[in-house]
Amino acid sequence: MTSQDTLSVPHDFICPITREIMQNPVLLIEDGHSYELYAIEHWLQSHNSSPITNKPLDDRRFVNNFNLKNAIQEYCTRQKTILSSNQFLTFNIRYSRVPIAWNNKPKLNIRLSLLGSSNTGKTTLSRYLQCGLQSNFVHTNSSVTIGPDLHFFYLDQLYDDQYVITIQLSDIPGMERFESCCDSHFRNCHGAFLITDSTDIDTLERIELHWYKQLQLKGKEHVESILVCNKIDIFEDNCDDNYRKIFLERAEYFASLHDMPICHTSALRGDNIQFMFKQLIIRILQNESLLQQIKENSSMYNKSLFRSEPISPTSSIQVLLKSSSRQNDYNSSSSGDCCLFA
Repeated sequence: MTSQDTLSVPHDFICPITREIMQNPVLLIEDGHSYELYAIEHWLQSHNSSPITNKPLDDRRFVNNFNLKNAIQEYCTRQKTILSSNQFLTFNIRYSRVPIAWNNKPKLNIRLSLLGSSNTGKTTLSRYLQCGLQSNFVHTNSSVTIGPDLHFFYLDQLYDDQYVITIQLSDIPGMERFESCCDSHFRNCHGAFLITDSTDIDTLERIELHWYKQLQLKGKEHVESILVCNKIDIFEDNCDDNYRKIFLERAEYFASLHDMPICHTSALRGDNIQFMFKQLIIRILQNESLLQQIKENSSMYNKSLFRSEPISPTSSIQVLLKSSSRQNDYNSSSSGDCCLFA
């Protein structure tokens, strides 16, 4: 840690001579102050006074200050953890392959689901995450989802300085006749976006009466959720004050009742889409029980890859030989049959 980083460091952790945080603090017995070992040794080579009081020293001895050293080490470890966490929180969601340099790093796979009625904009939200600012193209080319669509992303920052975070996003069809194919996505997801159309209060009621209940019934015990009020651009322009008041009060009541955040988005303009994904991912990683499940599942998956039997390099030759042998047997049998019927 350099001098420019010492503004928030406790004063006792900084060497009075170097003005930097100490690594090997020693206590100068006579003046009662601690210094960096190499700094006080160099000082005493050319001075016979205290670096702080400038008074002559009768006793030039010093001893290791182990208590201070332990305190500094604990502080530096804590600061490193905070710095790492803050750096991770600047992550972006990427729609591409994981960098080759990360291929050998452990991976944590987070499964997210988009839940809600048809025409709430679920598909447009997921495609906006892929296409970014090309929202007009995405919006005009969206179609009704008739089966779970899967999209894969990764975070461009390592979690805990070691884990690659991959995201599997399931876009669940909102029409009732397709709901039977969604059970596995309820059971396996770690986080869910409960999508409503802000201009249609019936979609919020459907979240309350069906989607959230199904998630609680079939999903994981500690699954995280966010209530997403989509189409906020139309809501602001086309809905009257009375409707807006009723919708917002009902949405806030539902969210507070189930201890989940609300996110207002516009799939057309791209408002808050990156934010809502980041918020849910962070909530999942801060959920200790859920994070432990993710780590265990990822560990089991990685072990299963290592246990898989390698393909024998001669297997293709063996297959060809067996195929040739069968063909010869067939030819012999065929020629025999011809003789019988001759």
